[in-house]
Amino acid sequence: MLKALLRLVRLPNLVIVALTQYLLYYVLLLPAFQAKGITPALDDAHFSLLVVVTLLITAGGYVINDIVDFRIDLINRPDKVVINRQIRVQSAYWLYFCFNLLGFLISLYLSFHIECIPLANLFPLAVILLFVYSTYLKRRAILGNLLVALFCAGVAGIVWFAERAGFQGLVAAAPELAGRIGSIFSWYMAFAFLSTMFREVIKDMEDVQGDVGANCRTIPILWGIRVARGVAAAFGIGLAVFLLYFPLASPELFTELSLFFLIFGILLPLFLALIWVFRAREKEQYHQLSQLAKLVMLGGLALLLFLAVNG
Repeated sequence: MLKALLRLVRLPNLVIVALTQYLLYYVLLLPAFQAKGITPALDDAHFSLLVVVTLLITAGGYVINDIVDFRIDLINRPDKVVINRQIRVQSAYWLYFCFNLLGFLISLYLSFHIECIPLANLFPLAVILLFVYSTYLKRRAILGNLLVALFCAGVAGIVWFAERAGFQGLVAAAPELAGRIGSIFSWYMAFAFLSTMFREVIKDMEDVQGDVGANCRTIPILWGIRVARGVAAAFGIGLAVFLLYFPLASPELFTELSLFFLIFGILLPLFLALIWVFRAREKEQYHQLSQLAKLVMLGGLALLLFLAVNG
């Protein structure tokens, strides 16, 4: 039962979400705040609660997605189906309700703790959008992909938003340091958006068989695999150009080590993925390509450890 639950909520993906937020907070924001004597809005315990809220939103999104996509998943990934096998639909709905209720209560508490009411509004908005995605937008070309990409960028954005008062203080106390941190946050959010769009189109090509049966109108179904390849390649090339531009626009953030990692840890697998976009033919090949795209995404996260925040 526990194994099925962890599969339902995509434990590896939740770990990545948590790592993203902890890295951004403890590697970028908190050291800068401490260096300039700025008190963060969230202490360690309350920041962990913010991470928990993000994880509950994400887990709830996965649960409702699997409930709605049960029949599609029987075709696209039958070996990974949990709903109606290890976990009943009624139990899954109960989990979805509990995740959302607990997440809302925690977000409400945090919003009052840091005196930021808009933070409480973001939670129900995210839940509603994920529900609309699972029930409608996922089956529509581009729109569903865009929403997922925006959510991935928002994982970093919510940390910046929650600590915006402290960041404004940092801008006043140390504008150059604040500029570097702002550049890294902006870069990572754009990277998360572009890399997610690249992978989402690849996943649409992988899932064509089941999506056709469910009358989905994804890019490869509406316009064909050839167009889908072109769209995926466009996002991949755009991502590559963006990655190459980053050290040119912000050379102060890069050392020899970070440049080495950017080239061999991110750009190299990205170029391999771009080649395979046009070579993949079978479902398993698209799945492997999707995993390679995920490796690129993880590389972008790891790059945060190598950037020279203090110049």
